[in-house]
Amino acid sequence: MTMTRRRVLAALVAVGGAGALTERTTGAVLRNREQGSLDLSVGLVDLVVEYWENPEDGVDRSNPDGIVDGQQLAVPITSLTADGRGRTVLRLSLPQDEGPNNPGSIWLRSDCPEKTTLAELLQVTVSYATADGTPTTEIERGSLRAVADALRGGRRIDGDPTTPEPDCLSDEVFLVVEYELGTFLGSETVSLPFSLVATQCRNADPGANPFPADAIDDRCRPAYSCDCCWTIGKVEVDARLQSGQTYAFDEGLAGYAVHVTDTDGDSDVAFELVTTDDDVPRLPLCDVAVKGGPPDVHYPRQDDTFGFDTNSLDGAIDGIVYAPENPDSGERYGISYLLVSVCSPTLADGTCPVPVATGAASVGGSKPPRGKPDTGLGAGKQEGDE
Repeated sequence: MTMTRRRVLAALVAVGGAGALTERTTGAVLRNREQGSLDLSVGLVDLVVEYWENPEDGVDRSNPDGIVDGQQLAVPITSLTADGRGRTVLRLSLPQDEGPNNPGSIWLRSDCPEKTTLAELLQVTVSYATADGTPTTEIERGSLRAVADALRGGRRIDGDPTTPEPDCLSDEVFLVVEYELGTFLGSETVSLPFSLVATQCRNADPGANPFPADAIDDRCRPAYSCDCCWTIGKVEVDARLQSGQTYAFDEGLAGYAVHVTDTDGDSDVAFELVTTDDDVPRLPLCDVAVKGGPPDVHYPRQDDTFGFDTNSLDGAIDGIVYAPENPDSGERYGISYLLVSVCSPTLADGTCPVPVATGAASVGGSKPPRGKPDTGLGAGKQEGDE
């Protein structure tokens, strides 16, 4: 039978790895202020940044959670609430202590985050906001890694987003950064480092990007942690698999399925791992075991490859994985089940998530076509197990 998220999380709590759906855990994961910092380079324009973490009823201008007046800013990536959400409201303004300040053109750029699974699963939305922190015009949305990649070249912050054309900042502008985690199993940390540059609008072209284009070495590449090969589901095959059909797990995590993209008989299949629930994350394949007859055969992911379909597996031929070969006939058995494992980081206690689907005992063994070596990862085994 399939296992729900609630049951899986309860099992993980029992072994001390509750994942990141509790406020205490997510606070430890996300509240890293040394890593989650902003570097501000200013010319002749000063800039003040105030912030509020998870304000419930708008922002209290007289009582921000933090204020920075200078070049080094530590903007917090807020802890998440029990529902896996959080937000930080920012107020960018020009100091007026000694009279009106020179209007400034504000530019924001991001660096790539650490290469972690959390950077792929943490959903981030950066938007302009009203004075009470309500989001208005969206600036960028996506995974933390995708948002960082989109802002790598620099993005001008509109000093007055209510007008059609970008304006210089002469008073104040509010931004809000919203986070949504959903389901995450692991204890990784991640940050989204920014740089802000303020240039004078009177003595320079306010539309000129101050960040040099050649400063970007490369894009922020997708990356996951594959410390564990976590078995999450099994598809029993009672009849020939059909191309174009989606098959939910008969055993394992609810919300996941395999979508068949190609077949050539009853002994082979190509598929992609898909989700049927918006609340579950898509994780790359780590290993697929194909059972047929007494033995099974394993197809591990290719080195330095993270993919959601069988094209990413070592030993697959044009994305197709095969059932074991019958040594007596020389033909391949028909597929009896597919056992799917995905990449996962370790839990907070350093262990791997417990498999939520198991395979039958395998007799003998088989290898993928072209003599590819078996991974040796049977049901319940994790990468690195002896």
